[in-house]
Amino acid sequence: MVAWGDEADRQEKQRRVDAAVARATASHMSNTKWRKVFAALLELGVGPVRWKFVGDDHVFVQSVPPAHAVLERMLGDVLPYPYGQYREIEWVEVPAARAAGVIEALAAVGQFPVRQCDTGLRVVGYTW
Repeated sequence: MVAWGDEADRQEKQRRVDAAVARATASHMSNTKWRKVFAALLELGVGPVRWKFVGDDHVFVQSVPPAHAVLERMLGDVLPYPYGQYREIEWVEVPAARAAGVIEALAAVGQFPVRQCDTGLRVVGYTW
């Protein structure tokens, strides 16, 4: 029996994420781009955003991570995904009610794959 959270479980989860990422037709975001997005959203004070991760059907609602938790290759010890790698972020969405100025703020720091959705403004990590 495999205990939840053991090394075999972690490796299997990583294998599934790797397989999902390999199926993407395009990967749009790097670690650096995600760090820039989070810095811009934090500066704007957009409040909670929606998060979707590769290989997970759930959509999480959580604040933009504080600067100290935006590490070089992953998030720090913060929700919704403690120590999760940036490559596992499928998308982050600013709800429509708080999206004013987001496109302009992001454009000021780089080029990002931003999609307008009925529910808000989404920065996408992958095209499937």
